Amino acid sequence: MRSPDAAVTPPPTAQHVFIARQPIFDLRDTRIAYELLYRATREATHAYVGDVSASLMCGDTALHALLSIGLDRLTGGTIAFVNVTEAHLLGELYKIFDPAAVVLELLETVDATPAVIDACARAVADGYTLALDDYDGRDSLAPLLDFAKIVKVDVLSLTDIGTLAPTVRTLRARGMEVLAERVETPEALAAARAAGFTMFQGYVYSRPETIDGRAVNVQQATVFQIMALLNEPDTSAQELEEAFRSHPSLSLSLLRIVNSASFGGRNVDSIAQALRLIGREALSRWMLIMLVASVGSRSPVAHEAVVEALVRGRFCETVAMHGAAADAGARFLVGLLSRMDALLGLPMAEVLERLPVHDDIKAALLEGTGPYATLLMLADAYESGDWALVDALAADLSLPTLYADAVSWASERLSAAS
Repeated sequence: MRSPDAAVTPPPTAQHVFIARQPIFDLRDTRIAYELLYRATREATHAYVGDVSASLMCGDTALHALLSIGLDRLTGGTIAFVNVTEAHLLGELYKIFDPAAVVLELLETVDATPAVIDACARAVADGYTLALDDYDGRDSLAPLLDFAKIVKVDVLSLTDIGTLAPTVRTLRARGMEVLAERVETPEALAAARAAGFTMFQGYVYSRPETIDGRAVNVQQATVFQIMALLNEPDTSAQELEEAFRSHPSLSLSLLRIVNSASFGGRNVDSIAQALRLIGREALSRWMLIMLVASVGSRSPVAHEAVVEALVRGRFCETVAMHGAAADAGARFLVGLLSRMDALLGLPMAEVLERLPVHDDIKAALLEGTGPYATLLMLADAYESGDWALVDALAADLSLPTLYADAVSWASERLSAAS
C-alpha cells in the first residue's frame, strides 16, 4: 500500500467507524471481490457536504480505519470495492491504497464537474480502476463513462429487470463490466443474467434458496453423531475413537487439525492421542467447523456462504454485548448456526433437532427471543451495513477490529478443516 499523502491531516480516533463486506460474483458464480461497507463518522451516513478541505481535516476516518485494520485482513487478498466521495476523489485520499488492490467506487452523489473529470483522469493515469455506483443513465454522468471500467446498477426496485438490456448492451459495447447490485432473489438473478449483466451482488447469495437442498451425506451424519456423543458425559474415549474410525476422511481431518499451527504443529499420528490433546470442548467446535466446511465444496457460492458463516460465528463469539449471556462458546454457536439452514438446505428446526444445543440458542434461532436475540440482530445489522441499528446496539465496541479478526480466523480454520 502507498503511504498517505503528507498534506492530508491525520484523522481523529476511529473507534466509531464500522466496516463490513459483501461479496461480488461473476457469471461463473465465482467470488471475485468484496465491497467494503462503512460509515465514516458517527454523524455521517452518506456523502460529505460542505468545504472539501474541512472534510479532509475532519478525517475521512473510514479510509484510514481500513488502512489501519489492513485491507488483506478484510479481503484475503481479493479486490476491494471502496466507496469514494467527491471529497475523497478531489483530495486524492484514495492513494493510501495500492491501485492493484482496490476499485474506487464513485458514489451516486458525485457529478461530472470539471474538477471531478480532471480528478478521474489523474486516478486512471495512476493505475486505479473506477466504478460508478447506482448508475441511472442521467446525462450528467456521461463524461464519467470515459473513465469507468465498471458500472453498478441497483435492480432491487425494478419490476422488470429485462428493460435494462439495451442500456447494459450499450455499456458493454464500450468495454465495461456491468454489475447488478441488490439482487435479492433467484428470479432477479436469472433476469439480470438474461439482461446481460456480468457481475452480481446481493443477499441472494446468502439465502437458503441459492444453495441446493439435499439429504445430509454420510460425513455430515457422522459429524452429527459425534456431536451427540460429545454432549453425553458418559461417552468414553473409545466410543469417540470408534466414531471417528467409521469415517476415514473425518479421521484425517482431525489429525490435520491437531497438527496444524492452531495446536502448535505437533506430531500427532493417532486418533486416540488427537482426542486427548484437543479436548471435548474444542472438539465440539471443530466438529461444527468441519460440518460447514463439508458444504463448501459444492460450488464457489457455497464456499463463500461457509466463509461468511464462520465469520459470523467468530464475530458473535468475540462481541461481549451488555446484557448478553457470558458464554463465548454459546455466542459462537448461535452465530454459526444462524447460517446452518442455508448451508445444509434444511429448515432450522430440523437442523437443531440433530444438534445438542441449549434452549436459549434455540429460542434465538427459531423465535428471535432470549439472551442471544440481540446479538443476532447486531450481526445482521453489521453485515448489511445498517449502521444506525449497529450504533444503537453496540456503538461503544471496536467492531471493525473484531470483524477483521473474525475474517482472518475463519480463513485459517476453514483451511485447516478442508
